[in-house]
Amino acid sequence: MKYLCEFMSESWAAVAAVLWFVSASIRLKKPNRIRQGLESGFDDPKAILVMVYKQSRWSAWAAIAAGLAAVFAITDGLLPGTR
Repeated sequence: MKYLCEFMSESWAAVAAVLWFVSASIRLKKPNRIRQGLESGFDDPKAILVMVYKQSRWSAWAAIAAGLAAVFAITDGLLPGTR
C-alpha cells in the first residue's frame, strides 16, 4: 500500500508539471495579432479573455493534479514503513 501511494504521488506530480507546461505554452501559441496587441498596448479584449480562460482551465487541472499528489504524499508519510 505504501508503494502504491508513493507511485500515485509521483505520477500525479508529473501530470501536474505537464499540465502547467501546457498552460504556459498556450500564450506562446496565440497568433501574432494577439501577441502584437499585447506588446503594443492595443488589445483585443475578447481574444485576451479567451486566452486567459484557456490558460485558467489548464491551470485549474494542474492544481487538482498537484493536490492529488500532495494527498498521496501525505498518506504515504502516515503509513507505517515496510521492512
